[in-house]
Amino acid sequence: MGYYDDLGVTLGLRIEDPTLQLPFYLQARVGSAYQIEPGNAEDARKIFINDNTGGNIEEYGLSYFVGIDFGWRLVLKEAIQLELNISGLWNHYEAHFSFIGNNESFSVKTDALGIGLGANLRIVFSERKSSLLIKCGVEYYPKTQIDAHGTFYYTTDGTDDNPRNDYTYEDADESINQPWFRPYVQIGIVFPIG
Repeated sequence: MGYYDDLGVTLGLRIEDPTLQLPFYLQARVGSAYQIEPGNAEDARKIFINDNTGGNIEEYGLSYFVGIDFGWRLVLKEAIQLELNISGLWNHYEAHFSFIGNNESFSVKTDALGIGLGANLRIVFSERKSSLLIKCGVEYYPKTQIDAHGTFYYTTDGTDDNPRNDYTYEDADESINQPWFRPYVQIGIVFPIG
């Protein structure tokens, strides 16, 4: 867990050669990231819902993601390893906005495929090869369709479905903080199970 464009938690299952004869590994992981500032709530309401004003704003963003990592290990010392990896990712993002007192609540959603580059510092601390893992890297997600609970869609090519008041994809994109370049720094534990 750690910083993942705010707070994030991941869980992974890794296949690797514990004898270190093969320096490569393959890992599948799932995770979630919580975002404190998902965008501009007033702009999002105008672009996706209506032209109302007022209400006390409550907001947050959530990402759910799945990744496949291909990694390469460099043994610096017997108990210290440096790992480099490249990832393929799928991310579902939701920006939630509520206007308390105006009885309005809605979510703006995107789904995107992305790629990532990362590095890990792995420190082995037990005879069974349990280890501390410090991860850092960055993920990139291209801009993708934006919608709010099936009412309005904004697409990158401009073929929008029911855009409000001639708003554009650029307007919709600026109103939310959907993942684009997402840096992360995490710390975790690796437990061998085989």
